[in-house]
Amino acid sequence: MLSSVLRKEVRDAEGREVGHLEDLAFDLSSRPPVATHLAVHLEWTDRIGELLLPRPVEDIVLLLPWSELESMEEEALYLKHAHPNFEVVSCEGKTLVRRDMLNKQIVDEEGNRLHRVDEVIIKREGILIFLEGLQVGMEWFPAGKRVQKLVSRLRKRYRRTGEVNVIPYEAILRVDEESIVIGVRS
Repeated sequence: MLSSVLRKEVRDAEGREVGHLEDLAFDLSSRPPVATHLAVHLEWTDRIGELLLPRPVEDIVLLLPWSELESMEEEALYLKHAHPNFEVVSCEGKTLVRRDMLNKQIVDEEGNRLHRVDEVIIKREGILIFLEGLQVGMEWFPAGKRVQKLVSRLRKRYRRTGEVNVIPYEAILRVDEESIVIGVRS
C-alpha cells in the first residue's frame, strides 16, 4: 500500500535524517508503471544543492530522481548523496500518486462518476516500486451494481480476479486534473 511508505524517514548518505517521503512519481506509460521520482519533505534547511536560500525553511518538498535512492530499509530510505547535494528536478508533467491519484474521483470513458480512490496499491521489487492498482472501498460505501460490474469486468479482462476492490493499473487510461479515467484498452 502507498500508505505503508508515505512519511517514511529519509536519510542522506551520512545517515542524517533529512525529512520524510511525501509522494512518489510514476511513469504510467511503462508496463507495469514504475516509480521514477521521490518527493521528499525536508526538515529545516538553508540550502538546496549549491543554492543558498535567503533564510532557512521548514516546509519544502523536493522532487528527486529515483537514481538518488541508495536503498530502502525497514526503518528509512537512504539517499546516495549528503544533504544538500541532491539533484533536484521539476514536478512539471509528472504524475504523483498522492497528489494526483489518491482520493481522486474515478470516471469511466463516458465521464460517469464511479468511485474515489481509497488507496494506491504498490509492489516493491528490490529498490524498485511498481504501481499495481487502485483500491476502492466498496465494502464500506456500497457501490451501485454498475460500478461492481465494471470493476469485475476489468479484473477479468486483465486477469486480476483475485484482487477484491482493486482496479488494475492496466485499466487506467489517463489521469486528468479532476479525475482518473478508467476503461478497457483496445
